[in-house]
Amino acid sequence: MQNPRNVPDDALRAAREHLIRRGLRDGTQLAEIVSPDIEHSWRRSIGVEASARPEAFLFVNDFDPDGILIRAAKSVMDHWLQSLSGMGISLFLSDQSGQIIARRLGDKAHGNRFDEAYAAEGFNFSERSVGTNGLGTPIEGRQAVFVRGAEHFNEALSPLACAGAPIMHPVTRRVIGSISFACDTGLDNPLMLAMSREASSQIERRLLDLGSATGLALGMSQLRLSSSRAPVIMLDAQAVMTNISGLAVMSSELHTTLWEQLRGLEWTGAKQTIEIPSLNVDATVQRIDDSGGSSAFALELSRIPDAASIPRKVDADLPGTDSSGVGAAFPHVIRTAFDRAGQGPGAIAVCGQGGSGKLHHTLAWLNGQDSGPGPLILDACLLPEEKDASWFQAAREAIADGRSVILRHLEDLPRSELNRLKALDAAVRQQPEHPPAGQDRAAPSPARLVLTMNPEACPDFVSDVVSQIAARVTVPTLSETKERIPVLAAHFLDAAAPADRSTLSAVALQGLMRWRWPGNVAELRATLESLGRAHPGRVLQANDLPEHFRNTGRRTLSKLESLERDAIVAALEQSGGNRSVAAEALGMGRTTLYRRLRALGIETPEFMAP
Repeated sequence: MQNPRNVPDDALRAAREHLIRRGLRDGTQLAEIVSPDIEHSWRRSIGVEASARPEAFLFVNDFDPDGILIRAAKSVMDHWLQSLSGMGISLFLSDQSGQIIARRLGDKAHGNRFDEAYAAEGFNFSERSVGTNGLGTPIEGRQAVFVRGAEHFNEALSPLACAGAPIMHPVTRRVIGSISFACDTGLDNPLMLAMSREASSQIERRLLDLGSATGLALGMSQLRLSSSRAPVIMLDAQAVMTNISGLAVMSSELHTTLWEQLRGLEWTGAKQTIEIPSLNVDATVQRIDDSGGSSAFALELSRIPDAASIPRKVDADLPGTDSSGVGAAFPHVIRTAFDRAGQGPGAIAVCGQGGSGKLHHTLAWLNGQDSGPGPLILDACLLPEEKDASWFQAAREAIADGRSVILRHLEDLPRSELNRLKALDAAVRQQPEHPPAGQDRAAPSPARLVLTMNPEACPDFVSDVVSQIAARVTVPTLSETKERIPVLAAHFLDAAAPADRSTLSAVALQGLMRWRWPGNVAELRATLESLGRAHPGRVLQANDLPEHFRNTGRRTLSKLESLERDAIVAALEQSGGNRSVAAEALGMGRTTLYRRLRALGIETPEFMAP
């Protein structure tokens, strides 16, 4: 069946190319050629410079296979597929970005054909990317549309006819995805448009049912716990409810960190007690399972957190902060360890892995202790170059003037400097502990000697001396204190582009929270500042993160998937890395192979042929 105006595909292509060449200000009327919906979509596509080239289809593959939209659509799509059996019509579901997140093939033999048109899970069909199509256009236009043949903006889709409708959130009426019925251009039927509208309504009703189940469970928990004066928080992956006391502590960052913490718990009973380090409180947690199979949690905090412990926006000018932003995320446990170590008169050894923020935590603590001159910072790895030991004289003079000294990278201290290190410790111990009687009690505190070191890299002769003269403070790795990540990330993004600051989406923040951070805070800083400079003023999505962040939550493969993975790896090896040849040997389309490579976590070298 041809388009309603019986315009040949060649004439449609000519009209579209004419519009592209002449630009949006061209006054050519297309009413005799295409419907107003298609013309408006063409013009939108041109305005955002969508591509008509087949290679414009991006394989994103960034979605939750157990997400609520997929769960709501599953039974609807299965029902329509059974009803349309034998008609050659397939169904496609997209999320709000236009990414295909599910499909049902009406004819298995057509699978390769759809794959060649990139109509498979994980590919981006947004109108901004590939122009007019049956998934992206309903999202942009917020209404159902039928796109036939060459009415598609991208030539890869011209063999298809697609009728699609937007899916609205049942409460907010915000577009959260789309559903499309697609077939070969010779098989399309005008009823497909009505079918897409009906399928969309069915999915919206199913969404309301699923949402009501979770909302009811959360609401019931709130009623049971509402007599508590302490904060009560109910949350699932997408939503949060809280009482009045909980409003002061709740934020999108806390939601993300709590969800990551709770989803990893091993449940042995109905309730558990957990620690929330970012708030310095304990909480009693109860798990709630909804009818859709996902979980929600109800938390009752042990007390109302102190205002000082509630995460806040980083302000680099506040006392106790520094240019790294680490001071603004100064964990209570580290501050307590510094205070305890600082009760004695001798040196303090700050121990931790490289990049964990030892210097920055030290600066934050010293700044909070004394408003006097900044400390003298020396690096042990440079001391062999100081033949005249001028560093030692400078350090003694600083201590005599009441100025603290920080000696970094103590693991690189030459053996010849050990006696001078002991002498500096003696110098700080000889200072008066308190100002003499009659003097201002607000006078600066005595100078401190702080040594930063990586114990794993320290030679025995250094470790032995440190154990004799210094009280230790251990700085945990970033992977051990991931609750700091939201505050640190906000600061590093702000530092990268202060005038046009980027922010993190919830999914992107989850990607950061799940990474193991072998380079600690230094790695986080380099990552966020690079992203902030590359994407100023944007809400960073999971796709913007480096590849290794997007694979951290990969699930365990089933036995069947493991067998499939082994077969694909063997085919790639036998083809010498040629993915087209491997796909043919496996009996699947090349696009399907790309999709399975990503889904099964198969890493392929850059030199492999496409």
